[in-house]
Amino acid sequence: MYIIIMGAGRIGTLVARMLENAGHDVAIIEMNKERAKEISEHITGLVIEGDATDQKVLEEANIKKADAFAALTGRDDANILACILAKHINPNLMTILRITDPNKKQVFEEVKELKTYFDIVVSPEDIAANYIFRTLVTPGFDRVLLPREGAEIIQFQITEDSAIAGKPVRELGLPKDSLIIAIYDEKGNLVIPSGDTVLPTKGQVVIFAKSSALQDVKKIMEAKKKEE
Repeated sequence: MYIIIMGAGRIGTLVARMLENAGHDVAIIEMNKERAKEISEHITGLVIEGDATDQKVLEEANIKKADAFAALTGRDDANILACILAKHINPNLMTILRITDPNKKQVFEEVKELKTYFDIVVSPEDIAANYIFRTLVTPGFDRVLLPREGAEIIQFQITEDSAIAGKPVRELGLPKDSLIIAIYDEKGNLVIPSGDTVLPTKGQVVIFAKSSALQDVKKIMEAKKKEE
């Protein structure tokens, strides 16, 4: 894919590096001259010093050939305008809009007409706040948050003294709002489980669960074998 990123701040730079490491072509548009010069030494893609709300700058970045445009600056108004302009030039473009105000994010998700211009709306601040909140309320999880769905993907370690080690999935007694989606043995071999799948004595379990079920899942997955 060819992705254009607006903003070479911490988030924009990190995303650009991750995309390049994954083999994608990346261009960055950055208004600050010094920052644009600095980032050009750290990524292999095109770095343009300019304003992404300017059609000429977007065309210089070859917006018509891009697969996606991500507006990732800390300026909501500029991000909004740039996405609208980018979508106008290239209607087939996927746009990703960063919003720093969580209240604004909800508006973009609820008003259908806005989805014409904004395919995905993200708020790193909202995601971080949710992550911190969930970690404080239910600590001890290796987790991926899905705030919109009210669910999380969590990972647990299986050791020889785990109560679940060697048991079939159907006998674990997991709550109804949870599902084991992957099991890895100690060698890293992946199994997509059924109810008859037996858990290894060492390895990892990946579970998809609603936030309301996390405490019950945690008790089951982290229980230790009773001493005989």
